[in-house]
Amino acid sequence: MSRKRPLVSVLMPVHNAGNDLRASVQSILCQTYSNIEIVIVDDGSTDNCIDSIGDIKDSRVRILTQKNSGVAAARNRCLQEMSGDFHVTQDADDISHPDRVSQQVECLMDHPGLAGVFVGHELIVGDKVVAPRFASKSPEECRRDIDRFRMPAHGPTPMYRTAMVSDIRYEPSLSVAEDIDYILQVGERHEMMVLGACLYTYRVRLGSTSRIDMDRTEQMVRKVVERACRRRGLDPAAYIRPPRRRSPRLMYRDREAVVPHFMESVLDLRRAGCVADALRTAAFCLRLHPTDPYYYKPLAYFLAPFAVIDCYRCRRARCQ
Repeated sequence: MSRKRPLVSVLMPVHNAGNDLRASVQSILCQTYSNIEIVIVDDGSTDNCIDSIGDIKDSRVRILTQKNSGVAAARNRCLQEMSGDFHVTQDADDISHPDRVSQQVECLMDHPGLAGVFVGHELIVGDKVVAPRFASKSPEECRRDIDRFRMPAHGPTPMYRTAMVSDIRYEPSLSVAEDIDYILQVGERHEMMVLGACLYTYRVRLGSTSRIDMDRTEQMVRKVVERACRRRGLDPAAYIRPPRRRSPRLMYRDREAVVPHFMESVLDLRRAGCVADALRTAAFCLRLHPTDPYYYKPLAYFLAPFAVIDCYRCRRARCQ
C-alpha cells in the first residue's frame, strides 16, 4: 500500500527579487513531488518583480501582498496562510533542485520523531554554480550544533513537520538573523537532521545588507544568543562575545563570507572521492582574490591530510 502524500507548503517571502523570482518559482513548480502549494508574500516590492510571474497559471500558487514589513513578518504571514502538513522555505532568488521536496518528505515520513530536515547547498557566484556541500548530520550532531547556538546547515534549506512547530514564529526585531533564532527554537525542543544531499542553490550577493553591515549582523546574532540563553536558563554573559574590532582587510573578508563554505565543500568532495571537483572548487575560490592568502585556505584543505585538518579544527574548537 502506498503512503499518503502529505501536502507541502513552500513559503516564499518576496521583496524586490528582480529577474530571479521567476526561475525560483519555476524550480518549485518543476519539483518531482507535486502535492505542494506555494505561498508567496510580496513584502512591498517596488521593482515589479511580481509581474514576472503574472502569466503563471497554476492553482498551487497563491500570491499575497502586504506593505514592506521585513522578511520575518513576511514569513510569519506565510505561516499564517499555509495549509501544509510539512512546510519549507524558499528564498525568492534561490533555486531548489527538482527532487528537493520529495527527498525531504521521504526523510520526514521515514523518521516520525523529526521536526525538521535540512539539506546541503551550493552557491551561485556571478553566473557560476559552485561549491556543493552535502555532508549528512545525525540528530545527535544537530543537537550539538544547537547547544552551541549554531545552525546545523544553511538557513533556508530545512523542511519542518508543521504539527511540531505550529506555535513557533520568526522574530521581526531580529533582521538578518531571524532564521537562526527560528531554527534554534525548533532544535531546542525537537530532533532535526541533515540529509546527505546537495539540493538547494543559494545566490551569493556580495552587496547584500548582511555582508555590508557586519556590525549590525553581529549585533543581531548576539540578540539571538541572548534570547536562546534566556529560554535555556543560562547566563547570557557567559556565552556572548564582545564586539570584534575589524581591520579593513577583515571587514573585506567578512563581506564575502564564502571562504568557509568553499573549505567545507572541498572536504565534502574529497571524502566523496571527487578529487578533480574538489580541486576546481579550491581554484575557483582563490581566483576570487588571488592576492589575499585567506582565499587559498580551500586549497590548503585540498592538499592537507584529513588527520591534520581534524587536529587543526579540534584545536580551534577548544579555543572558541
